[in-house]
Amino acid sequence: HNWIQVPKLSVTPLPDAVTVYTDAGKRSRTAAATWQEKGQWRHQIIPACEEDSLQTLELVAVVWALVKFAELVNIVTDSLYVAGVSTRVEDASIKQLKNQRLYELLL
Repeated sequence: HNWIQVPKLSVTPLPDAVTVYTDAGKRSRTAAATWQEKGQWRHQIIPACEEDSLQTLELVAVVWALVKFAELVNIVTDSLYVAGVSTRVEDASIKQLKNQRLYELLL
């Protein structure tokens, strides 16, 4: 059988999807997600774990958004790292990493 795999990533915005803006702060040691719900802006602030770098914090915000919204979602990030990871992770084999936090986020 030839299976047709439907990609979970789109390079163009999905119509009628929630748009979530994500960011992280090195100094504040927090990640954030912001979206509109019924005309109101909503925010989620996520504190860093001790081992988080700025890159893992950026990834934390995106992973949080993907878990929070079961429906289609557009994610806007200013992190080149996260944008790059997200385009490659779908078909990747994830091996155990020295950075346990990063490993958990990628799974």
